[in-house]
Amino acid sequence: MNKNIILYALFLVLCVQPTKAYSVFDFGYSDLENANPTQLVYNIGVYSFLGILQYLLVSAIFEWKNPMPKNKLRMENIKREIKYGTTQIFLQVAYSMIFYHYVYPYCQWYRYYTINSYGLLNFGYGMVFLYIWTTVLGYWVHRIFHFRFLYKHVHSVHHSFREPTAFGYCATHPLEGISEVNTVLHLAELIIPIHPLMTLFFFEYITVNEMMGHDGGEYDHSDHYRHHLYYVVNYGDTIMDEFFGTVYNSKNYPIKAKCTYVESIEDRTEAIFMKYK
Repeated sequence: MNKNIILYALFLVLCVQPTKAYSVFDFGYSDLENANPTQLVYNIGVYSFLGILQYLLVSAIFEWKNPMPKNKLRMENIKREIKYGTTQIFLQVAYSMIFYHYVYPYCQWYRYYTINSYGLLNFGYGMVFLYIWTTVLGYWVHRIFHFRFLYKHVHSVHHSFREPTAFGYCATHPLEGISEVNTVLHLAELIIPIHPLMTLFFFEYITVNEMMGHDGGEYDHSDHYRHHLYYVVNYGDTIMDEFFGTVYNSKNYPIKAKCTYVESIEDRTEAIFMKYK
């Protein structure tokens, strides 16, 4: 575990206290207070600590239910995932807090409810837009990271985890994490009126969905675990993969991937073992 990142985040929460502890989602404070560096540092600490805590607890639940044996090799893999993952969460939080403190206030629909009159209709089409936006753009950003140069220097970090666990969903190169998730979400906020709480909801949705995909269990709805086994299939949502012809097809892969953690899986019927058959 990357303890230094967790301790640093906790240090920021306990020692760097602003005059008034505002949440980044509270639009009641002034632009001057919003741009206060102390407030920014405090928010980075708070949300980093909460994000890492959620990451460790939820991923641990998925791994506890995963039928793969918790042998030494798998535990070493998980430790390496956590090292990358905790660092990535801290960087993603810092990136988003900087956006909300110094970029979003200049957006024309800043203070969604305080100085603007957006109702349920705006909320509805905003959520629909976010789903379509993250599904389409997320798929293509992922595919772009498979271009030779970016794969070699960036995306290969994530694919070094050939048989990932739920802890591995954010075990990536720093550039990849902020590009595939944060940047995609924040661009949407600059295009149409979207409240940051809506962004937070989709961030949590993406997080849990990615955990399930890297866990490889019965809730891996997009069959993403096979992406790590075969590299060039199942980049994102199943609809996108089917439309662009990148969905996994067993006929195209007659030589099946082998399971590192179990010698024989012939009699295993759990969902994750079916990925190898």
